Amino acid sequence: MLACRADRVGLASGYLDPLTRIGAQDEALYSHSALRMARQGDWLTPRFLGRYALYKPPLLLWLAGASVKIFGPSPLALRLPSLLAGALTGVLVFYWVSRWRSPLAAAAALLLFLLNPLTHILSRMCLTDALLGLCLLGAMLCWWLDPRLETRACFWGFALLTAAAILTKSVAGLLPLAAVAAGRTTAPRRWIALCLAAAAVALPWHAYQLAVHPHWFWAEYVQSELVWFGAGSPPQTSPESHLGFYLKRLFLTDPALCLLALLAAPAAWRARHSRLLFLWIAAIAAGILAFRYRNITYLLPLVPSLAILAGCGLPPRVTASAALLCCLKLAFPQQPWGLSYPSGSTIPSAPLLESYAGLRRPTELILIAPDEHLFSTVLPLPRVRYCFLGDLSQLPPQPLDFAHLGIAVSAEQFTQLEKWTPVFRDRLRAMDLDSAEPIASTIFARDSADVARIVRSRPSSDFFLPAGLIPDPETHDLRRVSEEKVFLFARMRVAQTLQ
Repeated sequence: MLACRADRVGLASGYLDPLTRIGAQDEALYSHSALRMARQGDWLTPRFLGRYALYKPPLLLWLAGASVKIFGPSPLALRLPSLLAGALTGVLVFYWVSRWRSPLAAAAALLLFLLNPLTHILSRMCLTDALLGLCLLGAMLCWWLDPRLETRACFWGFALLTAAAILTKSVAGLLPLAAVAAGRTTAPRRWIALCLAAAAVALPWHAYQLAVHPHWFWAEYVQSELVWFGAGSPPQTSPESHLGFYLKRLFLTDPALCLLALLAAPAAWRARHSRLLFLWIAAIAAGILAFRYRNITYLLPLVPSLAILAGCGLPPRVTASAALLCCLKLAFPQQPWGLSYPSGSTIPSAPLLESYAGLRRPTELILIAPDEHLFSTVLPLPRVRYCFLGDLSQLPPQPLDFAHLGIAVSAEQFTQLEKWTPVFRDRLRAMDLDSAEPIASTIFARDSADVARIVRSRPSSDFFLPAGLIPDPETHDLRRVSEEKVFLFARMRVAQTLQ
């Protein structure tokens, strides 16, 4: 059910947030790193466009890269770990409710989980969220089956799944340990043993990066991802309040699940072991609200817990009937609570870029004012650079300074790249990266004159430009054309539209 037509959807296509229509740019980012691992090796240290990509631990990339090695490069191979994670999470939902209530209630809870839009979207993309959801729910099921975690199976199941969650999404994987500590069902010594067992699996990769790439790891993994995004004031995609952002999206993406969970809460509270489920829901909610950056994907671990709550707290027939009504979601795919099985891509320029990649040109491609959500990075192209319209000096400061390292450069610096490359190489070496590959991956042009200078300075490069920014082949002055997107083969000195 989750995999239906998943191979027909382009990478980085679709929207993570159906309310504000936030694109799936991160899928291209993770896919690029996984493809690079499968093709070039270096499995311990992910990279993106030549630079280290230490914003998240690598478990998803390892699984996606292994899938590509086995089945070949394709969207389905890259998405297979997420698809399996979503399916296995559904199995755990069914098992949990069948142990608590009955197979009929378990089937209804499973259907509620599968028909949730967040489950549907995130299980069909190469993203960390479905894998994290599986690891977290599996760990909590071990706790629910054995609140003291005294049996060997539950102890090691909990510890290994917690470690896998940490290796998937960093500090989010600590939620099971926090829930157990708050529940006080295990002896302090047992809880410390759980922490040590999980650390024995999760810490080696972190220790390796800290030893081999200490400056980059500290700047990106710790200061940027954990401190700046987690506890600082990062840029947000919505002006809503923290609580309002999540409550609105949780309800509007699945009002049926939210109402059923609320109706089931009083009855479930009186059931045996229900306290652990409520503690787990509270731990997830606290973790989401504590992390300062807002993202709808953080709600996914709540979905199976709410489905379990609905399945265990309501009469099975009521839950099953309500779950069957959720099939209306298939009839209204454009609604925030609807489900769709599209094909193709929501990126307008994707077919044109794929046609260009099919030409197998041996030159670099520079995309001007791109709108393709990093889609070009997963195509078989020799080299990709991005040129954004804006002032590099106006970017907000971040712990990992791409402008200082030369990963992001101004148009003036790019036109004098031979002069600047030795400077940037020295700065990258100081950050433990001895490579010129990431230099000028991103270019900032302040106006159309900057774009013209960039095109004029790279006679052997290819360009992908929007209408209104096409340099005249003779004068290099910018002129307007009717096509929305065209390629400029600078070597041929002619603007050419690929059909």
